[in-house]
Amino acid sequence: MCGEELVITYQVELHTELSLQLQAELTTEVEVPVRNALGEWLSPIFSDKAKDINLRFYSWGTDQLRYSVSEIINANQKSYTIVLPQENYMHLAVANIEDNHGMYLRGDDHSATAQVRVNEGAEIPSLNTGVFTARLPMHVSDSVRRFDVHLYMATAVVALVIDTTYCDELVSVRGKMNGGACGLSVYDSIFDHTSSRSFGLEEVQVKVPSGSPMRKIIQEGDTVIDARYACYATVGMPTRDDIPWTLDFVSTLTENRHTNTTLTIKDALEAGTLRIIKLKMGPKGELEPDEGSSEVGATVTLDWKDGGSHDVEL
Repeated sequence: MCGEELVITYQVELHTELSLQLQAELTTEVEVPVRNALGEWLSPIFSDKAKDINLRFYSWGTDQLRYSVSEIINANQKSYTIVLPQENYMHLAVANIEDNHGMYLRGDDHSATAQVRVNEGAEIPSLNTGVFTARLPMHVSDSVRRFDVHLYMATAVVALVIDTTYCDELVSVRGKMNGGACGLSVYDSIFDHTSSRSFGLEEVQVKVPSGSPMRKIIQEGDTVIDARYACYATVGMPTRDDIPWTLDFVSTLTENRHTNTTLTIKDALEAGTLRIIKLKMGPKGELEPDEGSSEVGATVTLDWKDGGSHDVEL
């Protein structure tokens, strides 16, 4: 291809300081094992290292794809020397979509229609890692042939820390996040919610010091409490500013009894962020938001079956 040599440097950027946020929000002695477990689980997610990168260069005037690159880089920074005709371009870059639970580029023959999508389906597994994107108008001239491109996280994370101390009959918990975007327009960073997705919550295994049971005895005044913490998290897509999103949980108790809790969150889940929500589980498996979570509401169905039988507003 005849043209000019362009030197383009790519840098993956993180806004969330994972360790600082975990230390600020999980502060008590009994929360330390949870903090450590979440830190280990989330480290590959909040990483400024890109496994793979997809680059697209579009003619500014016609929006036709002129050049593309897709490769594994396993790096925080990467530079390319690319030969392109001297004209203006719209450049799009996406990192970490390979082998990431069916994420893919769609409509990328044109920058205006290019989207990062998640697969169809009622529920998507938690993504393997954060997805990063960037767009940059490139005005190439004799004096401008070097460009710096910064990629920022487009996905988001929710982590639920549940104190199950007062539910002696708990067997298991399963849950999912509802309302995440099904796609991201790479060109203008608008999220597609025309058919929002649900992302499955994964249990984060909380480890305690060697020789200790999966419980920790703590003292509150004159009362001794047998504290047990469970932790669940998912990596998904952000939510809309104007529509609440939900988390659905089913607590399974002994004798095959089930309790359903639907948490409704008013504040949007923003791209590149970690939302930690603390909950307490009651004796019947119902979940109640922590006192500091005023933006979270809960609706509980006891003796839950398909269709439900009894709702209690918390």
